[in-house]
Amino acid sequence: MNLKQLKAERAAAGAAYVKALAEFRSAFVRLAAVERTLTNRNINEGEVRSFHPHRLRLEQALQSFQHWDFQPRILVTDWHEPIVEISDVQINGFTSDPANAV
Repeated sequence: MNLKQLKAERAAAGAAYVKALAEFRSAFVRLAAVERTLTNRNINEGEVRSFHPHRLRLEQALQSFQHWDFQPRILVTDWHEPIVEISDVQINGFTSDPANAV
């Protein structure tokens, strides 16, 4: 590869990285939201195995994914707030009666 090709490859890899990180965020938020909902004792009395609360340092973990050129800033609120919002909708819409489930 020559320099021009390497730079093009870097740009393509960077774009793929940004896309993959967005997909990871979406999956993480989805999973964390439903697990937050399932840990609500008004909904579920059983145990839910989830992210380890002492090992999950979301803000610190997200800093590892920052990239100067392609993903220079990742805000923990962009990950945490949707979890709470989605879970709150799930909790407020919960019904224990399957006939009334939406």
